[in-house]
Amino acid sequence: MASRPNFQIKKDAATHLASFLVTNGLISDIQLDQAITASNESDRGLIETILEFGFTNEESVAEGIGGMYGLEVARLQRMEDVQGDALKLLPISFIEQNRIVPFEESAGTLKVAISEPNSLNTVPGVRTITNKKVTPYVITFSDMASVLDRLLRGDDAQQPSPTPSLLKTVERKKPKSVSSSLARRLGEKKDKDKDPKDEAALSSEVVTLVDKVISDAIIAGVSDIHIEPYKTSSRIRFRKDGVLQDQQRFSESLGRNYAAVTTRIKIMSSLDIAERRLPQDGAFSASSGAKEIDLRVSILPTAFGERVVMRLLDGSSANLSLEKMGLSEADEKALKTAVDAPQGLVLVTGPTGSGKSTTLYSVLGRLNQVGVNILTAEDPVEYNMEGVGQVQVKDEIGLTFSSALRSFLRQDPEIIMVGEIRDQDTANIAIKAALTGHMVLSTLHTNDSVSTITRLLNMDIPPYLISSSLAAIVAQRLARKVCDNCREIDEDVSTDQYLTMGFTVEEASRSKLYKGVGCDKCGNTGCSGRRGIYEVLRITDGLREGILQGMTTLELLKTAKESDGFNTMQNMGRSLMLQGDISAQEYRRVLLL
Repeated sequence: MASRPNFQIKKDAATHLASFLVTNGLISDIQLDQAITASNESDRGLIETILEFGFTNEESVAEGIGGMYGLEVARLQRMEDVQGDALKLLPISFIEQNRIVPFEESAGTLKVAISEPNSLNTVPGVRTITNKKVTPYVITFSDMASVLDRLLRGDDAQQPSPTPSLLKTVERKKPKSVSSSLARRLGEKKDKDKDPKDEAALSSEVVTLVDKVISDAIIAGVSDIHIEPYKTSSRIRFRKDGVLQDQQRFSESLGRNYAAVTTRIKIMSSLDIAERRLPQDGAFSASSGAKEIDLRVSILPTAFGERVVMRLLDGSSANLSLEKMGLSEADEKALKTAVDAPQGLVLVTGPTGSGKSTTLYSVLGRLNQVGVNILTAEDPVEYNMEGVGQVQVKDEIGLTFSSALRSFLRQDPEIIMVGEIRDQDTANIAIKAALTGHMVLSTLHTNDSVSTITRLLNMDIPPYLISSSLAAIVAQRLARKVCDNCREIDEDVSTDQYLTMGFTVEEASRSKLYKGVGCDKCGNTGCSGRRGIYEVLRITDGLREGILQGMTTLELLKTAKESDGFNTMQNMGRSLMLQGDISAQEYRRVLLL
């Protein structure tokens, strides 16, 4: 056998490279089978085993890759062969992860060294990062291992500086696996590299555009950025105060550079820039001034290109206290009483985007103390909380809410938060945990607090378990506030509309409601900021008896109002309208069910 080479290749890349060797006649199918068997029986990698058995050698592999893709073979045996200025053009983490080494730069052209065909997929990304023409060369595995080893130790070379712009930290995820047919896949990518849309990535305009979009979104306090391709156009929209707003100022630049913009965002999110057929999810952090934001990225292939949605998560939102949520005095007291109890189930309900997660984090902030063990199962983990054990649910590997809950019970927690109760299994485990000495917090998608009880019954949870475990239910909405700068009395609200919104005839005759007419301060929307509208249902003895008796939703609602002075979201919304905080139009949009 040949001497054992000193290098490591990632498992996925090794499998693809082995396929390449067979396809191009460098090894036989029989030799590949022998190498796979030997590799599985030892601690050696597949490519390492192929070379150790002498089925081929590194030089032949390098020449084969060069011949297949029309690349020259280079030798980088020492760090002296690598220009320090060239190394500075890429982050060390990018070089290490993608096994692509920039070694010479001149006249706007950057030479990069690869040792595996997989690394060719990264070339468009290098173009976007460096704003230079990129020429790839092939080197042997040993040369790549030697250069990377010295580079990561900092020997004989200056450390590369990080990429400029908003990129600060990246939550790294493994790229999706590429097609098993390596030669066909890389052939497709090579042709794609010639696409004029990819050539646009050479322009610094792309980096400037992406940075400007993210920076403007952070400054404006938006919750989501939508980047969307269509047949003859594309657009960027910001979701602010729950409503999408078109950002036409970016349209022209986006139209020229759409493919390059998605590539740039993929690089920032550590996603596979070569994968354009499957959805991908990633994340990164960005800042504008002193404000730092985490961005959760979703890439979705559509008929006319890849659609990008970035959710902006402001960590400061996780520090919101119950006192600052805007609850009425009675509701705040009821919720604090429920969550301060040693055990029980507290549910927060409402549609997507109604602020349920913020409410749960506010509760956790109250309960998070040194002497308390808190565990959460979330999908995704939106905010990091010091002192709380947070678990990211991953359905694809079997780490579901229910399986996480089962494991939590072996971790001796006092408080458990489950991001969402989606099925009967999760509901059963959550309820049983609440009955065995744990405070359990979770969310459910229902229209109001009382119908949550009916929803649990429809999930075949026995009434006696619901009545004995439930402590409180919070239902909520987020409504846009009337802009203080352009607020005026709304003369367009008719008596019929007052009655439809739940006002009496007497109230309609003497009430004054307000609206925003639009100004520079609110971007001519008439609204500025949002506030929560809540109802807190305490599970009293009367409600427990009603659950056991099988009362309907309307009967349970009547019992709640009679026995505990229950105040609905609609009641709170009408009070806010009379105070001039929200408009009649906003009330109808979020509270008329």
